[in-house]
Amino acid sequence: MFTVSDAAKAELAKRLKAFDHQFVRLRMRDSCLLSLKLTLDESRQQGDKEFPMDGFRFLLSEGELHYFNGKTLDYVPDQTGFRQFEML
Repeated sequence: MFTVSDAAKAELAKRLKAFDHQFVRLRMRDSCLLSLKLTLDESRQQGDKEFPMDGFRFLLSEGELHYFNGKTLDYVPDQTGFRQFEML
């Protein structure tokens, strides 16, 4: 489905531990440009598909699966130098 870079794994592990959540929800933002929205969640919702991977439990909406196929979740600097999660 998708892969997770080492940088993203390290940052996700820190955030999940700090906020005591068990799921990582991945969605695409509804805007003129498709961009990733990553949130930490405590439970599944109707229509979620779970992907256990590398010790993480990812939740994706069934209607958005095609956006993530063959991509890599990474944690990279943006144009201003701040780091953010992106699907590459």
